[in-house]
Amino acid sequence: MSNQPSRGFALLECCQEIPCNPCTTVCKTGAIVKSTLNSRPEFDPEKCVGCKLCVAACPGQAIFFQVPDLGDGKASITFPYEYRPLPVPGQEVVAVDRLGNEVCPAVVQSVGQRPVFNRTALVTLVIPAEYRDQVRFLRRLRREER
Repeated sequence: MSNQPSRGFALLECCQEIPCNPCTTVCKTGAIVKSTLNSRPEFDPEKCVGCKLCVAACPGQAIFFQVPDLGDGKASITFPYEYRPLPVPGQEVVAVDRLGNEVCPAVVQSVGQRPVFNRTALVTLVIPAEYRDQVRFLRRLRREER
């Protein structure tokens, strides 16, 4: 295994063919395209520059950004977060799957709030790499878990 961290890419988990195209509209490199308004988006990872605009733009919160190998057996996952208060970098949390089931402990790496994200915060968690394809959100630690 290389000592260099791997390059990140968007994960599109659009499961319905509905009239929606914000991801294709914000993608300036053409990494995300749709053959029709109702088709599911297609993704070309070679064109992805990691701007994460698609993650913030997706109204169905069905796009994530993953860096599968940060080194030392760690990975990161970035997702939209629309609750308050926002988590803070360094905060320990529980990473959960699509159904809210606990997957593993995680640490908040960053909370991105840029005007171009249209008021959607993007939270990045550092997780054990073995769980990178399961983790999709977080749960804050309960008082007794701290």
